[in-house]
Amino acid sequence: MSNTVKILGPENPPPPATKITEAPGAVYSNVSRIFATPNELVLDFAMNLNAFGPLIEEDARIVSRVITSYDGAKRLWHHLTQTLQAYEQKYGVIELDVTKRAKEPAQ
Repeated sequence: MSNTVKILGPENPPPPATKITEAPGAVYSNVSRIFATPNELVLDFAMNLNAFGPLIEEDARIVSRVITSYDGAKRLWHHLTQTLQAYEQKYGVIELDVTKRAKEPAQ
């Protein structure tokens, strides 16, 4: 397992692919939940159009479910931690409070 995380972008493009495999469809999620059994963790990823207030009469909809072992979850946690730390070192701290991220309208 590599200890280095690279944030890819225009100035740092990914290396050319040597083998192309078909990837599964990608989905967008803005909320998640986790529940556990004695042997697995279940991660549900959902799309909630009302995450910041009532906009539409639609419940959050699960778009993907991942079931993993505890050791798989710990490896995922490790990789997410490394990736988020690298991102924040490059771009700054990610603010979780949406009211603090909102910008005042230009006058």
